[in-house]
Amino acid sequence: MAASGTPYEETRLTALDGLRGIAVLLVLWYHVWEISWLPAPVPWLEFVPETGFIGVHLFFFLSGFVITYPFLRALARKAKAPAWRHFAWRRFIKIVPSYVLSIALAYAIGYAQRQDAVPAWQAIATHLLFVHTWFPSTYGSINGVLWTLAVEVEFYVLFPLVWWFFARVPWLTALGMIAFSMLWRAGFAACCYSTLFAPYSENLPGYLGIFACGMLAAWIFCRYDASVTQSYRRFAPLLLLAGTIGLVVLLQSLYAYRHEDQWASVWQIWRREWFGAAFAAIALGALWSARGWQPLLANRLLVFLGAISYNLYLYHQVLARELLWERVPGYVGSPHADPHWQVLYTIVAFAASIALAALITYIFERPLLRLPDPPRLGALPRTWGNAVKR
Repeated sequence: MAASGTPYEETRLTALDGLRGIAVLLVLWYHVWEISWLPAPVPWLEFVPETGFIGVHLFFFLSGFVITYPFLRALARKAKAPAWRHFAWRRFIKIVPSYVLSIALAYAIGYAQRQDAVPAWQAIATHLLFVHTWFPSTYGSINGVLWTLAVEVEFYVLFPLVWWFFARVPWLTALGMIAFSMLWRAGFAACCYSTLFAPYSENLPGYLGIFACGMLAAWIFCRYDASVTQSYRRFAPLLLLAGTIGLVVLLQSLYAYRHEDQWASVWQIWRREWFGAAFAAIALGALWSARGWQPLLANRLLVFLGAISYNLYLYHQVLARELLWERVPGYVGSPHADPHWQVLYTIVAFAASIALAALITYIFERPLLRLPDPPRLGALPRTWGNAVKR
């Protein structure tokens, strides 16, 4: 993800890894809070865990940014664009093996079987095809967090077509994606409010606007980075601050709506892309800030969490629920009436999830990411090619 070139460029883009660390922390806190009901340390922070699902929006924003960035950089430098074959392989080797492993482990420990009565073959087949979110019976099966992987992979499949338009008319393409997302959510709210609205607003069309915000932020960064001189960079922290304040205001507004029917989905019908705008201000402000501001996001803790974020996302809810079901830590009666248990459980769930994610990342995911692209059939050694033909 870091740009080639000067060490300063590489340090700056590390801020995006820090943002990924923040995204996974938000989601982790949200799902653990759903189980523990542990109040925030101070009352005025209560909106953070209860709206932590917005961390998923940040993941989508970052995906839009980082998959577009190499193409934009090549376009700006009049260099050869990344090969689509390389793009597909890197997405596959990053996502699919860990995804399949998480599904296998969910069934192996009996977690998946507890979710619902959908036949295993149906749940597995739709998940392996990344279409499980389009069927009510399989939407939350196996492991509830896997819905986002369907959205991600569907966007990756669509991206070559999106890029063709975006490379020519970036603003028009992004605005079109945003408008389509809004109309998709509003349309399902109008026709199917009590049935399909909530799940279908969480499918790819409902998030194209967030991906578009990430793509547009990458375009702005590549287009104007060279012209942002040192004198202008002193104002970049103000952009970072403005984005952060905007994000807090949006989260508080969302939190204030929590007592309404289908509150999260309804509130976002016309407002979801404002999160993308706030994320863009935060990302660009961090990327353009002087080196002294970098540790705000590009610090070791957040970068580490960003590095393990995929596996932390895949396993945290499974592990957190297993801890509750196995009474680790132990409790008597209703655990939610025991503040000591709430604190201890939250600590154990955070620590165990991070430890498991780090283990799987460094012994399973990272070795796979070092694999080279597979050779083309025409580029295979003669003996291998002959064997394939036979």
